[in-house]
Amino acid sequence: MKQDDQVTLQTVAEPADLVLKKPSRKAKSASAASARAGANQPNSQTTEQRGRSTTMPGRVYDTIIIGAGISGLAAAYKLNQAGYQDYLVLEKAGRVGGTWRDNTYPGCGCDVPSALYSFSFAPSHGWSHLFAKQPEILRYLEDVATRFQLYAKIEFHNELQDARWNETEQMWGLNTSKGRYRARTVIFSTGPITEPQLPKIKGIDSFKGEMFHSARWNHAYDLRGKRIAVIGTGASAIQFIPKIQPLAKELYIFQRTAPWVLPKPDLPLNQMMKSTLAKFPVIQQRWRGAVSQSLNLINFGLRHPPLLEPVNVLSRQLLKLQVKDPALRQAVTPQFFGRL
Repeated sequence: MKQDDQVTLQTVAEPADLVLKKPSRKAKSASAASARAGANQPNSQTTEQRGRSTTMPGRVYDTIIIGAGISGLAAAYKLNQAGYQDYLVLEKAGRVGGTWRDNTYPGCGCDVPSALYSFSFAPSHGWSHLFAKQPEILRYLEDVATRFQLYAKIEFHNELQDARWNETEQMWGLNTSKGRYRARTVIFSTGPITEPQLPKIKGIDSFKGEMFHSARWNHAYDLRGKRIAVIGTGASAIQFIPKIQPLAKELYIFQRTAPWVLPKPDLPLNQMMKSTLAKFPVIQQRWRGAVSQSLNLINFGLRHPPLLEPVNVLSRQLLKLQVKDPALRQAVTPQFFGRL
């Protein structure tokens, strides 16, 4: 087997974002006029042009948000709604979207229904399926940034290098790739899913074939007819493995811990359903509420595992249908039942 016929793919895990210290209201009225002046940006401009084009190293802001992904955009919107205008969003990339900008592997999508995986202040009746795919979610986030004039507050290609609290000044000092900033409050909306979580495998650096992480998918590399190894069976692998399996000459999957997998009722939303949601927003609100309550019940079940026994049975039945070999089925059956 030639080395150039081999490819190794790796998957990524997913934790959460964070927030620090509520902003003061002192600078609110002083900054409102300047913020209004810069808020209206032409829709014909590019993403980067719509962001701030200048930086003011050392300028003091009430609030600085790190990251223009889903949580960073939500924080910016909430500051606007609360009347805070003296804030800035620093984004190291040239586009909003965070994980939905950076993860583009085959089959990439959300495992939370679209009715809930969207902002309550910006419901969308245009989702194509119950569970949205990555391109659709990215378009939605860009639309939100445009609709609520958030681009005026974003500085792109400006990466945070360090942040230190100054006890004397009672401020954060931030050094970035474009200079120095100070802020009374910093909201970290960076998230970890945009950065590849590479496993520490002895000898992996000596591998001569093509190798990339699912969070940095190499779309230029043709997987057809290749002998492929996938390391990990997390959420990303569960999505892309079925997409690449038909292309591979041979496919090997290396798994440390078997995950629980359930059927995904990813039904398309036809035009009649979309029109109904657009005409009757209350239906969409009730739908969102119902989805939220059902997921809360699952979370409750994680604290009381016996309540999720029906889910356990459903998952095992799915395995029986999909994996006929008893030995293989045993290997991919989780040996634990989730508990928080």
